[in-house]
Amino acid sequence: MKFPDFPKLVGLYRKPAWPQRLALGLTSALVLVATFAVASVVFAALLVAGLVVGGWLWWQYHKLTRKMRRAQPGVFEGEYEIEPSPLALEDRPDPAPSAADPTEPRRAP
Repeated sequence: MKFPDFPKLVGLYRKPAWPQRLALGLTSALVLVATFAVASVVFAALLVAGLVVGGWLWWQYHKLTRKMRRAQPGVFEGEYEIEPSPLALEDRPDPAPSAADPTEPRRAP
């Protein structure tokens, strides 16, 4: 396999002339500026849309709370009864040992 000569390849890949390099630099800068401008417009539009939706949701919540305050009765009437809660196993008192025969073994509870 024979490789091509190096000087022949150098002729194919010439360095671009200064007007081409200038045009490429200006085009790249213009694309960069346009990208930032479009991104700023999109961000501003999304920000405004988010504020509008957030304001609408807040207003709906505000209307609902006002409606519920108007519907709430001033006095809450009714009867109630306090029921004792059942004792837990730990709260049960120990049965007192019989006073008649202190030597009698106690049964386990």
